[in-house]
Amino acid sequence: MKPQRLHQANNFDALRLAAALAVLFSHQYPVTGTKPPEWMNVAMVGGVAVMAFFVISGYLVTLSWFSQPRLWVFCAKRALRIWPALAVVVLLAIFLLGPSLTTLPLSDYFNHPITWDYLHNLLLQIRWSLPGVFENNALPHTVNGSLWTIPMEVSCYAVLAAAGTLGLLRWHWVWACCCLGYLLWFLTQMTMDLRGVMTHWWEFPAYFVFGSLIATLNDGFLRHRLACCAAACVAGGLLWACGFSYSALLLFLPAVLVGVGTLSWPVLRQAGGWGDVSYGVYLYAFPIQQTVRHLWPDLGFASSLALVATLTLLAGWLSWQLVEAPTLRLKRFLR
Repeated sequence: MKPQRLHQANNFDALRLAAALAVLFSHQYPVTGTKPPEWMNVAMVGGVAVMAFFVISGYLVTLSWFSQPRLWVFCAKRALRIWPALAVVVLLAIFLLGPSLTTLPLSDYFNHPITWDYLHNLLLQIRWSLPGVFENNALPHTVNGSLWTIPMEVSCYAVLAAAGTLGLLRWHWVWACCCLGYLLWFLTQMTMDLRGVMTHWWEFPAYFVFGSLIATLNDGFLRHRLACCAAACVAGGLLWACGFSYSALLLFLPAVLVGVGTLSWPVLRQAGGWGDVSYGVYLYAFPIQQTVRHLWPDLGFASSLALVATLTLLAGWLSWQLVEAPTLRLKRFLR
């Protein structure tokens, strides 16, 4: 039987963009100091969006290892995808945003140790503030509140690379057992439903691992996509009915998300026509939100959200065109 392949014109670009915009939306309430409606769990909106990123990443990055199972090629691909755009947003914050908005004299700003400490973000050691910047915002002293998930993402890459180097991905059943073992451990020991506290450094990787598990069983999943999604809905629904809502989400979201992502729907597959802007949207949304709040503090929630979304989509497109796409073209030299 002929192996199933992922359609090149798939829905993943649209799903990633939707997730990035959902994170933007969830941050808009605390950034503007606006109380959300009683029925809306804003933190969960952003949390599910980040979980979606980890699922998609786990799926696609694992497929990438299977297509070129060489450590240095894998690491180079991940570095080209993550680091250049991150470096630009960090340097723009230090040398453009900071000097433009700081309340300090420029000489004091550039001589302040916190200014140069912000460069640790380039090493994935997250720093939040620049001196004199956003001091009076609803979320003071926070330049980019979205960067904290990137070290987790890179840690997942590192574990996958280590597993590949050790040969655990050579036999798919071995890696599938490893993934199932982690998921079983997480669901019985670390889930929010049992502990009452969400441990992000275990929670988000669980979604990455589930995406990786689906990639490991990709041929069977694509052949029986509808059945897999239906089973995920049933399993998630049963756990939800029993009060295990976080565990239900872990069983439901990955299969359904990858199931939709691997399809090619006429509207959704066009989302990447202007480039894969989702990473740029994720990187630039928060500093743009903080800047809009700083410059126009009396702007209404809906108006500021519309302005922020427009500026962020533009920034994401520029990031793709000027930084991400050019550096990703270097992948053709990786053999």
